[in-house]
Amino acid sequence: MGTGNVLAVKHIFRRLAGSPHVVVLAGLIVLGAVLRFSTLDLQSYRYDEAVTVGRILQASLFDTLSTIPDSESTPPLYYFVAWFWALPFGTGEVWLRSLSALAGTGTILVAYLGAVALPLPRRAGLLVAAIVAVSPVLIWFSQDARVYALLVLLAALSFLFFARARRSGARRDLAWWAVFSALAITAHYFAAFVIVAEGALLLNGRNRRAVAVAVLMIAAAGALLAPIALHQAENAHASWIADQPVGERLERVGAKLVGSDNGNEHGIRQPGLIPLFIPAALALAALALLLWRSDPDERRGARIAALVGGGGLALPFILGLLGSDYFNGRNVLPAFVPLLILLGAGFGVRRAGRLGLVLGASFCLCSLVYTLEINRLPRLQREDLRNAAAEVGSFGPDVAVVTARYANNQPLRYYLDSRFAKNSLPPLREIVLIGSRHAADRNAGRILPPAFRRVESKLVSYNNTLTRFRSPRSVRVPLSRLERGALVGARKRSSVLIAPSSSP
Repeated sequence: MGTGNVLAVKHIFRRLAGSPHVVVLAGLIVLGAVLRFSTLDLQSYRYDEAVTVGRILQASLFDTLSTIPDSESTPPLYYFVAWFWALPFGTGEVWLRSLSALAGTGTILVAYLGAVALPLPRRAGLLVAAIVAVSPVLIWFSQDARVYALLVLLAALSFLFFARARRSGARRDLAWWAVFSALAITAHYFAAFVIVAEGALLLNGRNRRAVAVAVLMIAAAGALLAPIALHQAENAHASWIADQPVGERLERVGAKLVGSDNGNEHGIRQPGLIPLFIPAALALAALALLLWRSDPDERRGARIAALVGGGGLALPFILGLLGSDYFNGRNVLPAFVPLLILLGAGFGVRRAGRLGLVLGASFCLCSLVYTLEINRLPRLQREDLRNAAAEVGSFGPDVAVVTARYANNQPLRYYLDSRFAKNSLPPLREIVLIGSRHAADRNAGRILPPAFRRVESKLVSYNNTLTRFRSPRSVRVPLSRLERGALVGARKRSSVLIAPSSSP
């Protein structure tokens, strides 16, 4: 290394030493990156991720994009980016999820910049960065081969340039706000709710004509998506959301926000080591500090974050009450960065002193504990269907795997490199049930042909048992018999998987 390079490096380190907040921010970004990248392959693909890699991402980009209207309930941006991302190394868990991990890591920096742009004190911005870095739900979706990490990043970038434009009124900031807002809507329709709140606040400020032009640009991008959105709505892929009790969904949204839930939306929320009321009480303490210890500038910045984040929650909730109910934790993720900035603003109030820092650190510790618990406890993780597929073993043309139509079938299809049986089955010597052991115990004897005898039963994931039946000879089994959901504990029909080479 030359003398000039050495001097340059020394100059950089002197500047960093004089700006300790930069060092702290860099450390938080590194921590967030480690939490996201180090365990990318710990869990197998869940259902929606398996849809991404097994049904949407095709050899041709045109085929990939043409699959989206009938398969998905979200816009095409993520799949467009993921198709190019998958080109060099394929669709394995580590590589494809690394796209989301990269977006999730970038969100830490953008959230800090958004907080400072409001403006809030740097200490509040660092607390926001810390909260985002260790948030269990943001880490979960940073390790998910779906749109959500990219969505949060784009929504955070939209908020950053909204905050800058609101202060400066500069056309450049408004242009970038319009660009990132349009991209966010192209990633997920629910980004529109926070953008509506941002636009309303900008129209109430300076340079309204330029703001109106930016709003029209975003609206034009949304209009281009209208045909695909209407087509997807007719498919009702997200109709399951409205079937869940509203109270449970509200609880899960709140738990995700305060760092006491993973990214799952199904079943009962799994508690962690620290009871939910503790991070919830700490979040309320942050709001109390804002009310009683903040100065006017801090309150002003926090109020803006509250209006944007609150709009991102309230608007879809009201829409659900009116009949279009898609309100759940992952759909309202665009509101999370503004709301976490609100909490960071409370913990970072200058007059709160060490008390605010201690409360903020305690809040982050609760989130970090839950994040580490996810890595340790199968009940907090995605179902380990990669292991279930490995336990199936040799998957020849005379073997059929029966499993629940939702949650299990797409991951098992991907990991087994199999196909769904249609119309009829080849002669079978082995039938493998992956689902509820109690359902297999109760119903397999009366549904399967008498030639099949149970030879194995083992737990292969947190909620799934593999039960294997064999026959001494090949037997013709009607497909309709194996599609009975009672075999695996499914409410409706089950899915039947066979080897690609199998023929009736």
